[in-house]
Amino acid sequence: MSTPSRRHFAGTACALVLAAIAAAPLSAAVAAEPPQRPERLSLFGADLAEAGVAKFQESARAAGARSQGRSGATERFAVQELNMPAIKSLTVTYVGDRVMAAQYEVDRSHEELRKMLVSKYGRPEGSGRSDFLAQYVSDGTYTWRFQSHMQLVMKIPFIGQATLTYVNSSLLAAVESEVKSRADRDAAEKAKTKTHVF
Repeated sequence: MSTPSRRHFAGTACALVLAAIAAAPLSAAVAAEPPQRPERLSLFGADLAEAGVAKFQESARAAGARSQGRSGATERFAVQELNMPAIKSLTVTYVGDRVMAAQYEVDRSHEELRKMLVSKYGRPEGSGRSDFLAQYVSDGTYTWRFQSHMQLVMKIPFIGQATLTYVNSSLLAAVESEVKSRADRDAAEKAKTKTHVF
């Protein structure tokens, strides 16, 4: 009787491995797949890069957010009826007819909210020193990026208020540049009138 060759054993082993892979359930592989991040960032169903102020306010009301009044460029909303974990209040900043930023104040206990964010948007870029999905996450800034210069940013400070901010980074940069230019002009004008004291 002939002795099986090494090639025979190798072929049998390979066939067994392939059979095991074929028989394995697909659920584990599917569960390991990260969620497909939306290309656009929206809040209350409104595309934040495109929606005007009136459209955003209408969408917020329809979702259950209640305006507590507007002061200049800022509007505050009560959000208890949204039944979102860890969310306390919402402050929205407008520039002209655009939404520049919408910022939630977040409770210190926000594990469930973080899991919901990862489920919808995938894992963020993060400066924190621990796993974003851990029960207790370290202080840091965690960012998701979208089309049209939109970002979703969760800031978890060591001391102070945690926040979740939907922000148009391009619009914010333009406003910050304008504020700086105005401050520089004011400083220059003041310097002209105070040359005798410094």
